[in-house]
Parts: sequence; structure tokens; C-alpha cells
Amino acid sequence: MQASPDSVVKITYQLRIKPDGEIIDQATADDPFSFLFGHANVLPKFEEYLFGKKAGEQFSFVLTPEEGYGEFDSDGIIQLSKEAFVWDGKLQEDLLEINNIIPLQDEYGNTLQGRITEIHEDKVTIDLNHPLAGKELYFTGQVIEVRPASPSELQHGHVHEAGHELH
Repeated sequence: MQASPDSVVKITYQLRIKPDGEIIDQATADDPFSFLFGHANVLPKFEEYLFGKKAGEQFSFVLTPEEGYGEFDSDGIIQLSKEAFVWDGKLQEDLLEINNIIPLQDEYGNTLQGRITEIHEDKVTIDLNHPLAGKELYFTGQVIEVRPASPSELQHGHVHEAGHELH
């Protein structure tokens, strides 16, 4: 079977941001990555490169920033007053750590995640960009398995593997 919409694809991969650079993420044979093809569970271009692949096939491709997580946007760097981290009259100091990912909400109620990059006396600098924004993504790997998705996987929009509880 080939990787195509409504199939479950199981892969191993290594992700680098330079052709021969450090591995920044990976899925191994002991802990592969599975996803439901065609259901917006992975980057569209990532899926496009895997389309038609069969179990046992190797892959290697590069995603540009536009195909990955977008260009780095300097407007995505914001400063918040430390007052924003006060709840019930107490500064939540356990949240205020460099590189800590914190949940935020915009004026429209949309949930965002930001990474704390600097902490000052009265302000906190937060980067709202995805950590891989502006980076080329170098993927190499192998397709381990391709199978038809079950009706419940199609209904729920994600893979059900061992240990998954059906709701």
C-alpha cells in the first residue's frame, strides 16, 4: 500500500536545520512516528513528499521556511509587564524562566504559545514565533508501514495505536 489520504503512515526520521548538522528531532525504529495521511496532522509539504511511498522506502527532502513554520517575524517578539504574571496577588515566579513555554491568549480569545527569551526588572520578553520559524528543515528517514486507517481513526482524525483510549 502507498502513502495516500486516509492511510496511516509510520516512519522513522531525523530532522536537522543544516544538511549535516545536529539532529534536533527524530523518530526511531523503537519509537516511530505515525500519522493519519490527509488529515492536517503534519505540515502539508512534508506529507506531499511522502505521498506514494511504500513500506521500506527511504526519503530525504528539505522544507523551506515557507513550507515549514514560516519566516521569523520580528513582530512576534513582544514584551509583557510582569503584572501579567500576577495571579491572586502573587507573582508566578515558577513561570518566569528563560526558554519556558507559556500559554497566552490574544485579544480575540485565541490561544498562543510563547517562549520567554528575556526577563527584566518589570518586563518579560516573549517570542511568539515557532522555534523552527525561519529555518530550513532537512528530513531523512524511512517509511516503516502504510496501512488503511480504521473507521474510528477516520472519524477521530488521528491514529489509534496500542494504549490509545477510544472516546
